[in-house]
Amino acid sequence: MRAAGSLLLLFGQHLTHIITLTTGHLDHQDGHQTIRLDSTPIRLPQPLATLLTRLVDQQPRQGWSGNTPSTWLFPGTRPGTHRSARSLARALTGHGIPIRASRATALVQLAEEMPPAVLAPLLGLHVITALQWRRRAATDWTAYLQARQRGLGDR
Repeated sequence: MRAAGSLLLLFGQHLTHIITLTTGHLDHQDGHQTIRLDSTPIRLPQPLATLLTRLVDQQPRQGWSGNTPSTWLFPGTRPGTHRSARSLARALTGHGIPIRASRATALVQLAEEMPPAVLAPLLGLHVITALQWRRRAATDWTAYLQARQRGLGDR
């Protein structure tokens, strides 16, 4: 539950996307755990990396057939299926995490920190959607572009 809530709160992912994540979305690069929400791997902060590693290492639920190994990070109640978005939403709401407000807050925060062209491939958003979140954040990107240009000039 904490892992799913963290993915919502940190990356503003739809619950329908969170529940369909598999062990294949996780990887190790340069000694750090990463998750791929779209085409670009994202380095995970340590507490979340540990939570997701524990999910992968968990044994199958009792009574499940050994012939159907689950690759879902959030397996459902039936073998081979992922958890439903509705049950995840109920559980998160029960823990005091409002779904829409949490997702909006995360996306506005991320849109403040990076331009839409960077945000979209990280989170699996369409560039226009990322641009709309940027407009909500009402951020000026000239400082980011100047810093980026200086960084590229150092190479």
